[in-house]
Amino acid sequence: MLRFADISNHHASAGLRLSQIAGELDGLAVKATEGTGFVDGSCDGYFQQATQYGLKRAFYHFAGTGDPEDEASFFIDNTHNYFGDAVPVLDWEGNQSVSWVNAFVRYIHDKMGVWPWIYGNPWRFNQGGVEPNCMRWLASYPAVTSPTFEQAEGWDCPTADGVVGAWQFCSDGRLGGYYPLDLDLFYGSEDAWDAYAKGDGRQVEPEPGKTYVLEGDGIKVTVEVDE
Repeated sequence: MLRFADISNHHASAGLRLSQIAGELDGLAVKATEGTGFVDGSCDGYFQQATQYGLKRAFYHFAGTGDPEDEASFFIDNTHNYFGDAVPVLDWEGNQSVSWVNAFVRYIHDKMGVWPWIYGNPWRFNQGGVEPNCMRWLASYPAVTSPTFEQAEGWDCPTADGVVGAWQFCSDGRLGGYYPLDLDLFYGSEDAWDAYAKGDGRQVEPEPGKTYVLEGDGIKVTVEVDE
């Protein structure tokens, strides 16, 4: 079982330094993109720091209202170098349909050889039909104020349709004096996390003629792949 947190630019704006909390974590999930026009400027900084601290890593796309394949393509374009090293995740919190979600994750798998995790409330998966190859990361909060990892490890993980492998058990966690944080448990080993990141092991090359834009900490790099 691994302990991890998920963060975004909101935490960066509030002054969160990874050094404050890294010693209490095994992994970190960072927001990368949203829709087809937003790149989280804090993503790469946190991602690289997590690498330096030896944390397992995940990176997520917050589902928007656009075409699912367009959003998946935007996600890949801005996170291409993370694939194979960290787990891609779809953050499903809006009114997207099951078919929208399936189109997104299948596009990622077709292009990158990896099945993303899907984050969402249990009821979303219990509609049925969500891509079975994608691990479920459930958001469900017991009525306990600022629970700790130690408490959550003694609780039963919620259930949902499909394979549940991770649980976000609070949004008001406290670590290293920082509050509030989303805290999570992954019900597997470091090797299992790495297997999700690696996917089917295909070496996916950048597409000829494709432009990739990488942003973070005030730096923007555009890479154009020759035809």
